[in-house]
Amino acid sequence: MTARRERAPDVFLPRPERWVVEFARDLYLERKRRPVATQLPRPQLQEQLAILAARHLPLGVEEALGHVSRTWEGLVGGGRLPAPAPGAEAVPFATLRERVLARAAAHDVVGFDVFNTLVVRSVEGEWLKTAVARGLHCRLKECLHPLRMPTPAAVRQRRSELEVEIASERMARGEDDEVDFEELLARWVRSWVPREPYCAPLIAEVRELELELERLALRPAPGITDVLEGLKALGKRLIFVSDMYLSAPVLRELLRHCGLEGYFDAGYVSTDHGLRKASGRLFPRVLALEGLRPEQLLFIGDDENSDHLQPARLGISTLRVEDSAERQRRRRLEAAQQAAERNPFWAAHYVQEVLRNESVHVREDGDGSYQVGRLVAPGLVAFVIDLIERTEKLGIEHVYFLAREGLTLLKIFSSLRRSGVFRRLPKAHYLFVSRASTLLASMPELSWEELQRFWRQYSRQSLRSLLDNLSLPAEVFLPLAAECGLTDPNRPLAPPESDEAFRRFLESREVRSAFTQERDRARAELERYLRYRGLMGAQRVGLVDIGWKGSMQDNLARAFEGRRDFPELHGFYLAFTPGWERPLARSFKYGYLADLRREDREEADFVRNTAIFEMVTTANHGTTVRYGANPWAPSIPLPELVHHGKEKENSARFFRQAQQGIFDYARDFARLYRLLPFSAEELRPGVLQELLRYIRYPTREEADSFLQYSHVESFGVHEITTFGLKVDLRKLTSQRSPRGVLRVLWHAFRDTPWRDGVVRRSGIPLANLAYDAWFTWRAVR
Repeated sequence: MTARRERAPDVFLPRPERWVVEFARDLYLERKRRPVATQLPRPQLQEQLAILAARHLPLGVEEALGHVSRTWEGLVGGGRLPAPAPGAEAVPFATLRERVLARAAAHDVVGFDVFNTLVVRSVEGEWLKTAVARGLHCRLKECLHPLRMPTPAAVRQRRSELEVEIASERMARGEDDEVDFEELLARWVRSWVPREPYCAPLIAEVRELELELERLALRPAPGITDVLEGLKALGKRLIFVSDMYLSAPVLRELLRHCGLEGYFDAGYVSTDHGLRKASGRLFPRVLALEGLRPEQLLFIGDDENSDHLQPARLGISTLRVEDSAERQRRRRLEAAQQAAERNPFWAAHYVQEVLRNESVHVREDGDGSYQVGRLVAPGLVAFVIDLIERTEKLGIEHVYFLAREGLTLLKIFSSLRRSGVFRRLPKAHYLFVSRASTLLASMPELSWEELQRFWRQYSRQSLRSLLDNLSLPAEVFLPLAAECGLTDPNRPLAPPESDEAFRRFLESREVRSAFTQERDRARAELERYLRYRGLMGAQRVGLVDIGWKGSMQDNLARAFEGRRDFPELHGFYLAFTPGWERPLARSFKYGYLADLRREDREEADFVRNTAIFEMVTTANHGTTVRYGANPWAPSIPLPELVHHGKEKENSARFFRQAQQGIFDYARDFARLYRLLPFSAEELRPGVLQELLRYIRYPTREEADSFLQYSHVESFGVHEITTFGLKVDLRKLTSQRSPRGVLRVLWHAFRDTPWRDGVVRRSGIPLANLAYDAWFTWRAVR
């Protein structure tokens, strides 16, 4: 992976300066007896230290600490030091073939451990059991009354209890403490679904889920195929021996999936014999069944006790696989898994750890824009998961992804649909709508009260820009305006409420009549298009967009308010910032990463840079301005689009690469999502923290990438927004005092869309810390 993708500590472990800001903020709020800044899970210190140690502490140091700990326990427990194990030759995967072939010459049979020797997993085995438990929990929702439903943790805990119970029963029969997989599944499912004919199909379904996840998680160990081929070329008999609750036929099927089963002449598994390698009792059984003397067998595995110490006591030669890179990978996974199981804050970090090792589509050589797309992708993917989960709870059958940002979200939705995780998915549609194509249809009249719906946000209006925003024809309204005294259509209307000519224009009977005619035409065109897309006549639908105020949802709800054939609207947004719109009947909105109605300080900081999410998700097609007739099919309404040349240039230079980063991540995520079935709510704190790191403390490279972009405002001000600190040099040089200079600089800084990026580009040490502290202090006060 590239250096840019190795910054997991920066992403998921807040930098020291952020710790200072958060600690000071929490202390201030506590002393003022105010509510806490956030209700979201936060990382605990011990969890952060464990993650950092797994990532950065050398393996040798960890092993030395473990040896010291075991020595201390031995002294305290009985005054004896642990007996040293006999030495074993340890080799990494890179040189395993050479050493195995050299050692195998003196032996007739070569035996292999299976897991972490022949095959390695994307996730640790204990997490795979957790993923199966989550799958069973989802299936139980369809079988049980809500009052009888266990929690996912209870389902997982029940499996652990049954493993202990079954192992104890086998020990009582004189066998080793192993678990029979088939018996485990039967008892596990019958804990909640004891009756037939429902029980047997569910047992079979859970069994297939576990094996499917094993197949998904497994891959051949590095270079192991060359080892096996070399041994077969020497004419050696190959066997596998494993301590495992899955039977030998099942393990053969898993090895076949990895392309390794054909190399083995026999296989022995602890659950089939009731004896384990770890106890040393399975090896004598293997020798007897194979008709071997100990010196005829060479055994290869990774576990010091099971694969070396126990067989060596019988006189079996051993070779231990010890690969530092593989052990470090597993160490990171285990630390991330344990943190995620204790605290949902780490769920997103665990997903990132797995995907970082199992990346298929995400490229290592992506440019700055590609990396920006890769950075925002986890938040967008989690948002679409939230959409799917909410629509299931609300019983929504159809969702409409709103142009233009919705096209990127629709493609993520398609990737997740192919994952096969979700048992129920709504039907997805793409809707060509915009504020420009829906505002006019939503207005009951042309009045100052109605115009304030967007004037508060876009106050720099002239008559010509006003007509553009309302999609009103200039050739009709400019002559009417001139009759009211508005002869210059380009002069700013400021302040509009005290502009007499503008007031006469709004009150003109001819103007209102012309407006009503245009409004009715626009409403009829919009209704025709919505009916064609299946929205009219539906009972309940979802609308999906990046955010922020849900203006298009409001416009649609207002345009057809009171209509019986218009559906109940549910708007799903990456972030939602309430505006000044009055509440509308049968229209509801939900913000995922941020919803300012929750008054959460962490979520509020998300909107310190909203432009980046719009820009990297905008589709490379124009803005819908109206709906016309289709010359090839008159019965089908055709959206008319206006595409600015600068938008095309931005897409080609930057945003196409950013979207490729988003889609590459989404495909990798979908491929492994069955192994990592976290809910959107579990992913939310981690992905939000990742994006807040970018917003509050960008790297210099991230700030430089952003400041290359520009955003075309296709509604409101109709201009191209560029980023960075824009100082009017003429105004600056005209100041006669340092205070005046600072005032000009402050106004320029205040009007910058992403101030944190400007601060980073200043190069001043700890400047982002100072700005973040100041911003947070103002916010909490």
